[in-house]
Amino acid sequence: MAVWSIVKISELEGCHRLDAEYYQPKYLATAKALADYPKLKQFLRRSIIHPTEIKRVYEDKGYLFALSQNIGDNLLDFSQQVFIPVETAERVSKNRVDTGDILMIRTGQVGKAAPYLGDPPNLYASAHVLIVKTKDIPPGYLSTYLNSKFGRTLLERGTYGALQPELAPSYVETVPIPRLGDSMEQAIESIVLEAYEVRKQSDSLYLQTEQLLLDELGFKDLDWGHQIYWTVPFKRTKEANRLDAEHFQPKYDRVVEFIKKREHTTLAGLGKVLRGKNPSKYTEEGIPVIRAIDLRNILDASTFLRCPTEKGLFYLHTGDILISSIGWGSIGKVATFTHSEQMVTVSEVSVIRQTEIEPLALQIFLQSPLGQLQLERKITGSTGQLHLYPRDIGTVVIPRLAPSLQQQIADLVTQSWEARQKARQLLEEAKSKVENLIEGKA
Repeated sequence: MAVWSIVKISELEGCHRLDAEYYQPKYLATAKALADYPKLKQFLRRSIIHPTEIKRVYEDKGYLFALSQNIGDNLLDFSQQVFIPVETAERVSKNRVDTGDILMIRTGQVGKAAPYLGDPPNLYASAHVLIVKTKDIPPGYLSTYLNSKFGRTLLERGTYGALQPELAPSYVETVPIPRLGDSMEQAIESIVLEAYEVRKQSDSLYLQTEQLLLDELGFKDLDWGHQIYWTVPFKRTKEANRLDAEHFQPKYDRVVEFIKKREHTTLAGLGKVLRGKNPSKYTEEGIPVIRAIDLRNILDASTFLRCPTEKGLFYLHTGDILISSIGWGSIGKVATFTHSEQMVTVSEVSVIRQTEIEPLALQIFLQSPLGQLQLERKITGSTGQLHLYPRDIGTVVIPRLAPSLQQQIADLVTQSWEARQKARQLLEEAKSKVENLIEGKA
């Protein structure tokens, strides 16, 4: 349905924005309702920081580097970790994140925000993130408000750019911040802190699950360190149809040889390795669509796009293993489809459909170093456009696991998921409280 606004020239905000998008009715209504509240700038120790851009050379150790994909709705998620060298961190002290700061996505999925509570330590932020250093306001409450429908609407209003939406720190500082009283803001803060503690329990259970599998396989005895140089016969390059030295790193061979010492098979030997199919278009309602980006939190269907029912869609089956197969940052991500609702997936996701191994046990193996190193080896393309093809994924070697071990792994994963869901419910409870209180005052 068409919507429009009529705005006087005198009401244009200093002529900084002349585009009609900025003056949509929903934006004007929210801005008017919250106009009497103080601006965010009043609650900052210093101006919002746009971190320094650095060369994207990451290491296995060093200081943890917060990317935009680590920032969820009011929750930091470091299941995907990259590190920068200590000497690099020392040169960009501006990028350091302190306890109580709020991290906000600046480019892409702009506006998502989450408080940093000091764990993990020594955290630095990328240039695609804004660092909000607060004062005189609980960071958990402020982050909850920024993720509420009021905060997100105002932040969405401030985005600019077509292909890659961005958010300017100067605009964020003008966002009005409702104050709900010390006791209520502290109550919201307490809910957020509880959610973080529950999420830590979830992460701990997941680590126990992976460690259980690796201990059973004797992983600690495997040397998978990187070598400076190596040689391979030309015959192997022809067999692999690869000439890049990276593909022939000895650590990859050692992983495969290690797994082959026990009963094993391949992903293709377990069943079918398929690829999803893109819908012709996306709509407001319809069938949920799981994309590569959704594998970071496949349990939260509220973030999925939707498409109309049409011929040729790739429908998922319960127990399907999904692997992100394109793009830096998400390629190699693994998740299990467990939703009861009918859903589809796209061409950037490969699907393993099998019935021999408990799906959650297979997921944990593929997410472990033994699985990730093999998937890493199969990646082709340059940094800008990386690919994992089904035919290559099918060659990944998988150990046969005892049924009792598979069940232990599945039980721990389920417990981890339940804790994660509880954390999400607590954050939703906090957001609902904030929205209801604001609606009562606005």
